[in-house]
Amino acid sequence: MLICPIRIQLKSTLKFEEAHINGFAHLMLGYRKRGVGINIYPEKAISFGTYHKPIYVKTLRDQSQETHEKKQTKDKKSIKEKYQFFRKIPVMQLIKSIIRSTRWEEFSLKGKLGLSNPMQTGMVFGFMNSFKGLARPQKFILALEPVFSQKMNTDVEGTMHVRFSPLVTIIQVGFTYFKFRK
Repeated sequence: MLICPIRIQLKSTLKFEEAHINGFAHLMLGYRKRGVGINIYPEKAISFGTYHKPIYVKTLRDQSQETHEKKQTKDKKSIKEKYQFFRKIPVMQLIKSIIRSTRWEEFSLKGKLGLSNPMQTGMVFGFMNSFKGLARPQKFILALEPVFSQKMNTDVEGTMHVRFSPLVTIIQVGFTYFKFRK
């Protein structure tokens, strides 16, 4: 089971107009046609089975504001105190190891990109175009049209497929950890 490659697919369509957000975002973990599906936006739900007709669907509720405030008052430690353990882990080497064992299958982003400030639109558009040479997936489509206006006008549709073998990834991360640990 660990030898079989697992796919991570993220499909979304988002439309921003002034203060309104429309669309959907769906994350799929598993194999080509079945696995675990997670609806991120607009409703939060987890599904098991085939992606189009799941066997089981569980809708997730948002945490109440009171529960969130109780957690914040409970955790008063500083970030350095909380995560002392992570100082001994070679984080950058582990991230590089995971990226090396991951295979990009598809990345596509299509639509119009327009932020409320034309300068920010240009900066985001240039930043996204700089990734063309980094990822090099088999299928890379970046068909964004910049909209330079004073109002928010974004309508983007995107897909990302990544494939990795859990066993190979675990072995590479293990070797990297023992090689670079302090």
